[in-house]
Amino acid sequence: PGPQLNRMMHLFLVCSSAQVPDLQCKAVRGLYAAVGTVDTRVSDMLSVHCCDLSDVRCNNLADMTHNAPAGGWGAPGTFEVERVKLRGGASKPEGTLPSAASIWDGLKSLSELDLGKDSKSDLSGTIPPAIAALAKLEELQLESETLSGTIPPIFDKFPYLEEIRLGDRLSGTLPANFCAGPALTEIDVSVNPDLSGTIPASCFNSRMEKIVISGTRISGTIPAAISMRKLERFEAAETNLQGTVPPGICVTRAKACPATRCPATLEELDFTRTEDLEGTIPPSCFTLASLKAMSFSRTKVEGTLPPLISLPSLTALDLSNTEMSGSIPDSAGAGMPKVKYLELSRSK
Repeated sequence: PGPQLNRMMHLFLVCSSAQVPDLQCKAVRGLYAAVGTVDTRVSDMLSVHCCDLSDVRCNNLADMTHNAPAGGWGAPGTFEVERVKLRGGASKPEGTLPSAASIWDGLKSLSELDLGKDSKSDLSGTIPPAIAALAKLEELQLESETLSGTIPPIFDKFPYLEEIRLGDRLSGTLPANFCAGPALTEIDVSVNPDLSGTIPASCFNSRMEKIVISGTRISGTIPAAISMRKLERFEAAETNLQGTVPPGICVTRAKACPATRCPATLEELDFTRTEDLEGTIPPSCFTLASLKAMSFSRTKVEGTLPPLISLPSLTALDLSNTEMSGSIPDSAGAGMPKVKYLELSRSK
């Protein structure tokens, strides 16, 4: 009984190892079929292994059999489909983002899913809740001018997710758990004109590097007591944000250095046409060595330029059409040696 049981267990493990790769390839092909794209670099997608498709990346390829067996793909192996990133190898997606759980269950090993703008996507449909099966995701890009619907509250299911890019016709609000992932550093939901509500409080954390919400109806205020030491970009142009800009947004610090010597990291700050933004611009925003572009154009910010301006990396500054007044301080010339675009018109 012992040797017989061992042989049965061996057969079970071999069959199981054959099934997993087969399910992954079926899921890849199912995804391609649903989103309406093909690999333009192969004549017949069924004649090649899914890991040989131009926009698919797999690991453990040394353990994979590339010769198609008579019964189709599914030879024993331990490879995992790590990335589906539709780029030059795929035709323009013109189908629908699939809702079938079987497809997403078959892609559980994905660390990157990118069906976005760089492929000029016409992907339609909604973001399916079943996508929460991709627990290993590190990057999620679903940007399409025809992708619509609301954002499902699934983002506490991605412990490794670092980057989220979604658009461009989404509606509703950002779910409360949108920034719940412990590894998340970048969110971009820009150019979703029907997206409203507020930025979840959890998005204003010390890990966040990029928050891009321009071209939405997102409202609310920026928390007064924020601690965003690694923030590089905050873009909120043409939004419904209100209130004032807290001083902490321009006092960003690198993580691994003494607080007294930490260099700033903020490079872009954009509130153009956020017409309900008011108060004064924090003086700390005018002494950031890393800042390259800043705009408060067409806002209600007021006050004067600080006497000390030290922005050695700045190339563009737009404070036009504001409630600001006063004169340009003498320090501005030497303090902005790289500036190429300076707009201060129609301010007081």
